[in-house]
Amino acid sequence: MSRITIDNITNSIDRYKLFYLTCHENQLQDVIDSLGKCKINSVNIGKELAMYIEELDDYAYLPIDVYDFLKRTLDDRKSKVSESGNDVVAIYNLGILFEPRLELNAVQLLRDFSKSSGLILLWPYEIEDAVKLRWYTQGNSIYFDFTETPLKQLHYAI
Repeated sequence: MSRITIDNITNSIDRYKLFYLTCHENQLQDVIDSLGKCKINSVNIGKELAMYIEELDDYAYLPIDVYDFLKRTLDDRKSKVSESGNDVVAIYNLGILFEPRLELNAVQLLRDFSKSSGLILLWPYEIEDAVKLRWYTQGNSIYFDFTETPLKQLHYAI
C-alpha cells in the first residue's frame, strides 16, 4: 500500500482527487489545526449548512439552494498549498448531507468537486473496505458509498 501525503494530493493528476483522513473524534480539532498549519482550510459542513438554511427566507427551492451553497463554499474555502498543483480543502461533520429534505446526492457532489480540487474527508467513524464511510450509530442504514470512486486514505500527512 502506498503512503499518500499532502504532496500527493497537490500533485495528483487523477480524475478524482478524493481522500479521507481517519482520526478519533477527540483528535479531530488537532487534525484540523495541523491541516491549517499546512495551509489547508477545514470546513464544518454541518455547521455552515445549518447556518445557511436558518437564514433562508423561502424553502421552495431548498435542494437547489443548498447544492449551490455547498459548491460555492467548497470553492471559496479551497486553498493553494504549494505554488503549483491542485487546490485543497478538508471537510468534516457531514451527516447533514443525508437530510432527506435536502434531496442531495452527497457522494456525487463530492466526486464532482474532487475532479478539479483535492478534497479531504476528515472521518472519525467507521470505514468499510476503504469505500464505505459509516457512522457507528447508524449501522448499515446510512453511509457514504464510494465504490465507484477511487477513494484514497491520507497517511502520515501531518
